[in-house]
Amino acid sequence: MSSLCAVCELSDYQLFEGVEQQELDQLGKGSQPTVVQKRNYIFTPDEPSNAVYLLKKGRVRISRLSDTGKQFTLVILEAGSIFGESAVFGDEPRKYYAEALDDAYICAINKHEFEKIVSSNPTVSLRLARIVEQRLEEAQEQLENLVFYDVQTRLARLLLKLADLHGEIVPGGVQIGIRLTHEDMASLIGSTRETTSKILNEFKAANYIDVVKRNIILLDQKALAEMQ
Repeated sequence: MSSLCAVCELSDYQLFEGVEQQELDQLGKGSQPTVVQKRNYIFTPDEPSNAVYLLKKGRVRISRLSDTGKQFTLVILEAGSIFGESAVFGDEPRKYYAEALDDAYICAINKHEFEKIVSSNPTVSLRLARIVEQRLEEAQEQLENLVFYDVQTRLARLLLKLADLHGEIVPGGVQIGIRLTHEDMASLIGSTRETTSKILNEFKAANYIDVVKRNIILLDQKALAEMQ
């Protein structure tokens, strides 16, 4: 089996844990493995919602445009994630952008085949509901950050969250285990790249963070938390 075909090893995904192999094999027959090159879109608003996507390798950004035309990141997904799941709940066109931040190895599953698995497996249905609930909570958190906190505080909260999700203990602090550009971070907090870079430099000057080979290390999480 080629590395590309391995994208659709459905048993690797927690969502399908406990599903009979025969069902997974049937689902896999209708799946389409592909690689989307870095910074290309997997889908964009107004496209038909005819597939659900599984991310085997790489990162994918889910975003949307504000009323002013500014792109706002809702979530950055890691390998093992599912996205485009709204296709299961209706026939409305896509509302969001899904962009590959790295070369993304994905598996596109026909929505009708996916619906069969969900409807015949209550556990899968429950897991999917939890994923949807988590996405709604993340979107709500993003909205609250925009409404209640200034840019400096939003960036501090983002760094703390990234450290909590992807933190690695290193000498002197906690290193964020994923690399995001300043533009990526700006889109996550509803700011500009220039402002984000300025605040990061201020954090570094205050010894709250350090940057080593483009990796951010949190040196003083307490100081960042006190900004909230």
